[in-house]
Formats: sequence, structure tokens, C-alpha cells
Amino acid sequence: MRVILAFILLNAFSAFPQLSVQLVNSKSNDLVIGAKMRLYFQEIEELHLSDQEGLIYLSESIKNEFKFEITAIGFDTLRGSIDPNKQSSTTPLQLALTPNRLFDAVVVTAQYEPTIVNNAIQKVTIIAREQIEQSGAVNLKDILTYQTGIRLSQDNILGSSMSLGGLSGQNVKILIDGIPVIGRQDGNIDLSQINLSNIERIEIIEGPLSVNFGTNALAGTINLITKKEKRKGISFSLNPYYESIGNFNITGTIGLKIKKHNLAFSGGRNFFDGWSDADDFFQFPKSRLADTNRFKTWKPKEQYFLEGRYTTSLNKSIVSPFFRHFNEVILNRSLPIPPYNQIGLDDYYHTKRTDIGAHFKRDFNKSKFTTLLAFNQFERIKNTYIKDLTTLNQSLSEALGAQDTALFTLVNVRSVFVHQFNKKITLEGGIDLNYEKAFGKRIEGLEKDQGDYAAYLTTEWKPFKNIQIKPGLRYAYNTNYKAPLTPSLNILYKTKNLRFRGAFARGFRAPTLKELYFDFVDINHNIQGNTALKSEYSYNYSGGITWLKNVDNNQLLQLDYSVFYNDIENLITLGALPDGSFTYINLGEFKSIGNQVKFNYKSKRQTTTIAASYIGRHNQLSSETIAIAPFTFSPEMSVNFSYSVIKDFLKINAFYKYNGVLKSYSLIDDEIRENKQQDYSILDASISMEFLNRKILFTAGAKNILNVKTVRVIGTTGGVHSSGGNLNAARGTSVFLSVKYQFNHDFNKK
Repeated sequence: MRVILAFILLNAFSAFPQLSVQLVNSKSNDLVIGAKMRLYFQEIEELHLSDQEGLIYLSESIKNEFKFEITAIGFDTLRGSIDPNKQSSTTPLQLALTPNRLFDAVVVTAQYEPTIVNNAIQKVTIIAREQIEQSGAVNLKDILTYQTGIRLSQDNILGSSMSLGGLSGQNVKILIDGIPVIGRQDGNIDLSQINLSNIERIEIIEGPLSVNFGTNALAGTINLITKKEKRKGISFSLNPYYESIGNFNITGTIGLKIKKHNLAFSGGRNFFDGWSDADDFFQFPKSRLADTNRFKTWKPKEQYFLEGRYTTSLNKSIVSPFFRHFNEVILNRSLPIPPYNQIGLDDYYHTKRTDIGAHFKRDFNKSKFTTLLAFNQFERIKNTYIKDLTTLNQSLSEALGAQDTALFTLVNVRSVFVHQFNKKITLEGGIDLNYEKAFGKRIEGLEKDQGDYAAYLTTEWKPFKNIQIKPGLRYAYNTNYKAPLTPSLNILYKTKNLRFRGAFARGFRAPTLKELYFDFVDINHNIQGNTALKSEYSYNYSGGITWLKNVDNNQLLQLDYSVFYNDIENLITLGALPDGSFTYINLGEFKSIGNQVKFNYKSKRQTTTIAASYIGRHNQLSSETIAIAPFTFSPEMSVNFSYSVIKDFLKINAFYKYNGVLKSYSLIDDEIRENKQQDYSILDASISMEFLNRKILFTAGAKNILNVKTVRVIGTTGGVHSSGGNLNAARGTSVFLSVKYQFNHDFNKK
């Protein structure tokens, strides 16, 4: 009898098999994850979420036609009806969602869940993949060139560095998928070493995230989000790039997605042949005479990079191990050495950066748990050769500082638990453990280490529908310095068309191992570590207002105004010694203050962003004399423009940035002197065309149309980047060409 009953029940359920729906992007065919589907049948309403496969499994009890509504961030709402009796029980019903170009982008950095950028409690700027491709940007330095509030500087050995909100790059946290990038030279990450070929978008959080990310996160945080392959089957892309100043790049990706398994690789080679003002407009690799032509203002460099990631989902868990490797060689050839000009010096700077680790994520009913495990290694090797310019034979130099190797490692463990108690209260707790070691003969004692172990807690409280309050607290233990409690408070008030934001945060930064123990000496630099450094303590205050207007879902207008104030005690910076060398010092008190206004206009064919900022930097000498104002201000302005001349085929793009005069003061022989870096502008333009449903993307354009090369500095810069009164700002006008081919094949489709 039991057997017969089981047989009847089995057939009953088989008669009404479970219906599944798969959601895809109508333009790219990518899977849409985390979409909400509401079902309406027999006066009953159900809510479902699409999983990592874009799938939604419907209740087996649904036997008759029902209505549905699907919403997803970044897509138009889809409504319709489905009759289960007319659908296959073995193949998911595929529904295509249309991307809404006017819809706000989504931010994930320091958010409890993916959030519309205009609803994020922090002020966030997003640089999308589309803008990266349209600008022809190869590395992070290229794309940040156009960002208001960010100032870039260039050292042709140490690389490109930045300041944000008047604070140097040492106070800016740079992450890739939430993993800290290590390997600071002169306190800064070389932005030209961070390639963008596999970056989906860049999130810039202005203001402190010191509770979430601790040290180096006072001025802001830049998180680069890598591409995650969502298309089923096999995918492939190839992107050669040429720029007339001597850039020859090629990058590629390959991905394989079968059921719940996703394997992806990306890599490439960037080659730059060096550039000087006297070079021809079009540069190609060739043999050159071993005379004065061997010296280049912008040094030749070659970069190789490779990244791999495997992702699989198990029930409600996602596991994703990964690795990244970067290798760069910079060649610095000297001028022939007098009196006979028969020999020269060749400096080779080898940089190797390796990251390995894994992400783990587990979703519960009202909670989620994420863990990141990462091991980072940064190695910098310098070799100097004496080269015979007649025979081209070479030998290693035995001069002091001619050969050097420095190795830095970082172990990072970050675990975060988020729980939503109800619609009003969400809690986040996490640990952030960092252990760094430094090795090398220029490290005091040959080896040093430092640990920074922290726990933090934040909560988001919504006492009313339009108000969000987010307090936070971080407790850290540093093995070398005593760390204080670090509090923060963010507030967001929003109406239909307005957003008001306010924030306060305290910051703490212990001196790094390089600042404490590392000596960097070569023919161009002499930077000494300082074991007497004190920790930085800081306070940040910021606020802003955003006005939004959506006109008939066809046009989006947005106006932002924001202000900030930074107050830092014991700021660590480079100071000059009487012998001409430099060492890290505590400046004492430093402040920066500023405001920014930004206008955005979006339509289905056009995007225009106009931004301007006015940032003041504290004058340390103002406390000693009334002749100097407490702050010296510098203006900036940027314009980014894109217009689709022929929809989904031809776009024209323009990118402009004005960097105003930058002043500072120094005390030399008891005399106060004004230092002035002249203003300059960068203008780029491009056209981009799509063929074969975006399988081929063609981009061509001109960079630095205004032909900026050097920027005049009047006075003494007081830093290690000065060079004969000029700063190397850009490499003159150039043209570029990029062709990207993308291919995807789904094995299940005929």
C-alpha cells in the first residue's frame, strides 16, 4: 500500500514539474544576479531572487498562468505573464532585461549590499568600463588624469603618484577587489603599474573609510573591481593597442563557464620605448646610436601581467581562489660620460608584484558572511651596469648603491558578517588582520616586520524612511605603535530629488616599514628612513548636497556640491637635510580644506560631466608670520563628454582637465620663499565604434592635444621630484588606436 501511495504522489508531482526562469542582459547576454521577481497569482504574492546562475526556481504549486514583475539595479522593470503549462520543465525560460543607461551605477565598496550610488551613504564616484575604453586609458594613472580633486605627479623612476583632497597618496587606500595594493615608493603606489585591461569599474570613495579599512584610508579609498565572467560557455577577447609615443600593448582574456564552475584568465604585455622631446611624432622600436640619443626623459619600460580566477557556487556559498602577477622593467640609460664619452651607465629597475588568495561568501536568510584571505609580495631589484658604448659590452657596477634588492610581503585576512535585524537596523562586524615584513640590505637589521590587527563594528539605522545613520568604531592593535579607538559617523537624508550627506571620522596611521627603516639611494634619489617617526592622528569632516531630476525617463540631471576639512597631527612627509638628502619627518600640524561642485547630464545618447574644485593646503609657516595666509588654494576643473552620433555604433568623446597654480612656502636661510608650480591643461579626444553587436570595439583618438610636456616650477619644490625647475607633466601630443575583439560561444545553444 505504501509503495502504491508513493508511486501516486511521485506521478502527481511529476505532472507539475518545477518551473525555472533565467534572467540575462539583453545587450551583453550576461547573467543578471540578485534580481527581484514578484509573482501574483490567486491573490498571493511571492518574492524570489535570482542566484549566481541568474536562475529563479518557482513554486511547484503554481499550475496556472500568473503575472510577474522583475526589478534589478541598472535595468528597466520587466512585467508580463507566464503560463507554466506552456513552458518546458527541463529548460529554464529565459527572460531578457534591458539595461537602463540613465540608471545610477551600483557601488559595493563599504556597503552592506550593492547599492545605487546616489543612495550610498558615502560620496562615491564611479568610473565605468565604458569610460575606460572610450578614453584609451591603459593604467590607473591614465584614467585618474581627468578626475577633479586628484592631482598627479610623475617621477620617471618611482612612477606616478597622486594626492586626493589635498592629501598625498600615502593617505589614499588603493584596493583591487578589496585587497590592499602594496609596494609604495616614496610613500606612493605607482599608478602606472595598475593595469586596467581586466577592470570592470573603479569606485572612488572621497573621505575617510578608516573604520572599515584602517591605515591609509583617510583621504579616500580607490577600489578597482575586476571583471567577473557571467556568460555561459567559452569567451575570448584580444585587444592590441598602439600609441605614437612608442606604446605597443596587447592584452587578452579567456573564460570558461560550465554550470556552476567559472574559470577565467587574463594577461598581456605593455611596452614603452621611451620618449624625449626631440623624438619623431611616430615612434617604433629600432636600434639607436649609443650617443646622446640613448638618454630618454621618460624611461623605457616593459610590463607583463597575468591573472587567473576560479569561482564556484555551492548552495548559498561562493568560493573564488585567485592569483595575480605583475612584472616590470624600467631602463634608465645615462648620457655618455665625459671626458671621452665612451662609457655610460644603465640602471635596470625590476618590479615584481604577486598576489594570491581566495574570497568566500555565504548568504543566510537575513545575514551574509564574507572572508578574504590574501598573500601579497612586492620585490624591487636594482642593477647598474657600466656599458662600453663602442663594443656594447657591460659589467656590473661596484659603486655604492649600484645593486640592491628589497622584498616586502603582506598577509591580509578580512572577515565581515552582516545581519539585518529588520528594515530599520543592519549590523556589520568584521576583523581586518595585516602582517607585513620587509627584507633587504637597505632595511635596518636586514629584516623588519609590523602587525596591525583590528576589529570593527558599524550599524546602519533607519529611524525614518528618508534618514540613514551609520556610526562605526574600530579598535586596532599595532605591534610598533599604540593605536587609538577610531570612530566614524555618516548621515544621509534623502527626498525624491535631494540627498544630504554629512560625515565625521577619526583616522590613525602608523609609519610604514619603508618610512621607518628603508634607505633608497641612487644617482637621482637619496631618501633615508627615520626610526624616530610618530604616528599620524587625524580628523575629517565632510558634507554635501545632491539634486536629482529624471525627465520622462529620458534625461537625468544631477548637481552635487560637497565640502571637506582634514586636520592631521604629526603628518609624515619628506624633508630636506643640509647635505641634500631627504628623510621622512613629522611635519606637525597639517590641514586641508576644499569644496567641489559637479554637474551631470545623461540622456540615451549623451553623457556630460562638468566638475570644479577649490582646495586649500595648510601653510606650516603661517603660524610664524602674518605675511602668509593659513591656506593656499588651488583650482581645478574637468569636463568629460560622450555623444552617440549613431546609436550603438559611433560615439565621439572628449576629456579635459585643468590643474591650477599650486603654491607652497619654504624657509631657506631664515628667508621665506614662495614656490609656484604653474597651471596646465590636459585635453584628449576619441571616437569609438562598435561592430557585430559589440564583438568588435574600435577606438582611435588623440592624447594631450594641447601638447603639454613640462610644467615650470618657480622657487624650490622641496621634494624629490624636482628637475631643473621643471616637472615632467606629460609626453606631448600623441595619437592612439585600440581594437578589441570579443567572442562568446554557449555550448548549449545550437
